[in-house]
Amino acid sequence: MISSVRWLRWAFGLGSLILEAGSGRAEVFTIDSAPEWQTWQFPQGLVQISQAGHLELTRFRRGIDPVRDAEQFTHPTVTRGQVSGGIWRAASNPQAAARIIDGDRRTSWKPEAADPLAAWEVEIDLGRAVLVRQLRLIFPDEEGAHPFRQFSVYVATGATITIADDLFSFDTVYQTTLPNTEREIAIDLSGRKDTTRVLDPGLDPEDESGFRVVQYIRFGADAKSEDAALAEIEVVAVGDNIGLGALERGGTFSAGLVTRDPQFMIDGNMNTHANKFTVFRVSGDWKADGLWWELDLGALFWLDEVFLYFNDPGEGASGSTTRNAGTGFAFRFSEGRRTTSGEVDYTPLVAEGDEQAPFYIEDRHFRYLFAPRQVRYLLWYGFVTPQEWHARVPELMLFSPGYPAQVVLRSGFIDLGRIAGDNRPKAIRSLSWEVELPPRTRMQLRSRSGSSFKEEYTFHDKKGEIVTEARWNSLPKAVKGPVDTVLVAGGDWSPWSNFYQLSGEAFQSENPRRFLQLEAILSTDDPEVAPVLRSLAIEYEDALVRQARGRLEPRQARPNEATRFTYTLWPSVGEDDSGFDALRLVAPEGLIDAGRIEVRSGEERIAPAEVSVSQDSLWVFLPQQHRADSLELSFTARLLRNATVFALDLGNAARPGLWQSVEAVERGANVVFLPELTGSQRLIRDLEIIPPAFTPNGDGINDQLEIRFAVLKVEKARPRVRIFDLAGRPVAELTEAGGGLAKVYRWSGIAADGHRVAPGVYLCHIDLGAEVGKEAVARSIAVVY
Repeated sequence: MISSVRWLRWAFGLGSLILEAGSGRAEVFTIDSAPEWQTWQFPQGLVQISQAGHLELTRFRRGIDPVRDAEQFTHPTVTRGQVSGGIWRAASNPQAAARIIDGDRRTSWKPEAADPLAAWEVEIDLGRAVLVRQLRLIFPDEEGAHPFRQFSVYVATGATITIADDLFSFDTVYQTTLPNTEREIAIDLSGRKDTTRVLDPGLDPEDESGFRVVQYIRFGADAKSEDAALAEIEVVAVGDNIGLGALERGGTFSAGLVTRDPQFMIDGNMNTHANKFTVFRVSGDWKADGLWWELDLGALFWLDEVFLYFNDPGEGASGSTTRNAGTGFAFRFSEGRRTTSGEVDYTPLVAEGDEQAPFYIEDRHFRYLFAPRQVRYLLWYGFVTPQEWHARVPELMLFSPGYPAQVVLRSGFIDLGRIAGDNRPKAIRSLSWEVELPPRTRMQLRSRSGSSFKEEYTFHDKKGEIVTEARWNSLPKAVKGPVDTVLVAGGDWSPWSNFYQLSGEAFQSENPRRFLQLEAILSTDDPEVAPVLRSLAIEYEDALVRQARGRLEPRQARPNEATRFTYTLWPSVGEDDSGFDALRLVAPEGLIDAGRIEVRSGEERIAPAEVSVSQDSLWVFLPQQHRADSLELSFTARLLRNATVFALDLGNAARPGLWQSVEAVERGANVVFLPELTGSQRLIRDLEIIPPAFTPNGDGINDQLEIRFAVLKVEKARPRVRIFDLAGRPVAELTEAGGGLAKVYRWSGIAADGHRVAPGVYLCHIDLGAEVGKEAVARSIAVVY
């Protein structure tokens, strides 16, 4: 047996982290600056790197001025191609026009006095369609620059009135009636056929009324005045529309047959739209009739507002002659939970109209305000009727009260061999991190590791469309497009580990390996606060041996039958390697017979210094360091689970806490299968009741009954063993007396009321409570006095 002190040192690595030369010296690779973080993958626009090199979640703002970042948004135009937001047109003094959007009230734009009145106007392009509540005009009033006296303000959604030119339909939102002397004017906006609904009781938002979709703003003088100047046009908008960029951050759309091109609803462009939703009732079911779309936002967000815009009659170059927004619709949302069938599990958000008795909805622009909800998926569907459902949707806008609810960050493949400069696998000791966690926030971290990569290819034709490899090979050279190549994890990579619980915790993935990958999940249950990941550190050292590969034989066995196995190990040992003097075989608890262990190196038999079974591991300590070509470990075990994995690790007494995992020579080379279990419904095997008749009279002879059985297939089974009389009345329920997977129960003939039972025949009933398979058996028991 392993002494308690020695076992603790092996299990938990109590000892020096910096070791003597030749036995491995710990190194640390730290990720704490922009160059390292920029090799990670994270959803576009949701994470930013601070000047200090920390990863911070992006906060989505409310009450924004979209003029301030208009130039960051681009969109196509008819006459100018792709353009950025900013000054769209200034007929007079265009060089100074940008001063009205520079955020500096001390600068101003003045039209040239000599230019005609028609030229005294300027237009701003916000770069995308924005939900606006208010415009603010800021005028200077100083020598040589005074407020415009008479003027008008117009807005346009951005929808063109012809496909041949960039012409927009402007609506007047303000016009002076008396000469103006004010330095600041606020213009509240309200739209046509707009609705705002507050969905949750007790919610009292400040901005529940007054909004308008705006992309272009025109300011024009109605009369000339001396030294007329305009310092700023400021805009108060609802907030950042998180629908913009959803596809770029990994989001996706799926849609029914009649709701084509829904991706155009989240591009900020009023000239693109989901194609006409046209459907006649076929089955009376929205899904079967194809009147639906589903949006995966690409990450988990906090949402508290949804805005859906249907075209007004005649709006846009393509026209829209319909008089309504169809016959009603509904929204559902989900944070990402799945049903038992694997589909997204949705919760209703709002219904517009009556799904059971649909009617035409006259409104066009729908705004819904609600308490913050975590949303990853959004589902929309229309209420179908025997009449035509015909409408057009150019824009869907989504708003958040703050930080994303959850963001997944994934590193690139981290090459520790390259970092160390020797291109060798490394023994990864631990992962540690520094993170700021305000209340109700958290960070989760997990890892995986491997030794090789494989290439995946994506084939394109000349038009850029993805085709199969066979199709690409058959194409003429002139119409073949490029082939994209990407490296992905090879077949030897471990699955993702469990989440780490503490900074400095031992590395949980296969070890040693040259490559690893990390995944961090930053989450918040409060949109007002978010975690900040300051750094991640990987502690590693040289491996015990350069490589260790192995195979287990035989690969098949019979359930619960003692079987002799041999694990053959082939280590590759360099001159500077430490070698190993300990083996740890990890297998299901209680299956290995510690008394029948044999170790061989070639023809030589090696007597272990110590052998023990501890928890779910077999520990074998060798009398000296092993550096030979191969080693065989033979043992006896009983298996109750199909596809049982035996994982072998190597250790070194001089380097406590470091275990080097042995790689299977090929996939599944350390897995044992139980063919008899395949297709079998039996869950209880090898049931023994000893003796079948007993005499629990207290004389010390044959006073106790022992019930033994093996449980197959079911993980963490909790059998219920009960005794009944022949009338079916419960007599006693037994507790487990020993076990692991081989279960043991004992009964001394005492009933649940504490009294000894009467002689006779009883039934022992064993129930696993499993969802599938033959989960219960019953056997008779004789009590004799």
